Amino acid sequence: MEPGDRKMFAPLFRGEARSVEDQVCAVLGAHPAGVTASGLADELLRLGYAIGLKVPVRERIEGLLGELERAEWVERIPDGRYRVAAARTVKIKRV
Repeated sequence: MEPGDRKMFAPLFRGEARSVEDQVCAVLGAHPAGVTASGLADELLRLGYAIGLKVPVRERIEGLLGELERAEWVERIPDGRYRVAAARTVKIKRV
């Protein structure tokens, strides 16, 4: 987690605390066909999982998706969308 993530991904609602990575994977899990970084940023903002302007949130999501792809949590589809890697889908609760 980067220092700015605590503010950008601060929980707005009470409930169980989850890491930024888990939040991203949970939202991606709701889109089996995949979603772009921009679409994911929109969804995180709409759900209240992220705070701020769309552009900085999208830029951070792009970086986070790259990290999650290297860690094999998500996979990038040739058309640029991302989805949860098949091995992770069993472990993630849907949003």
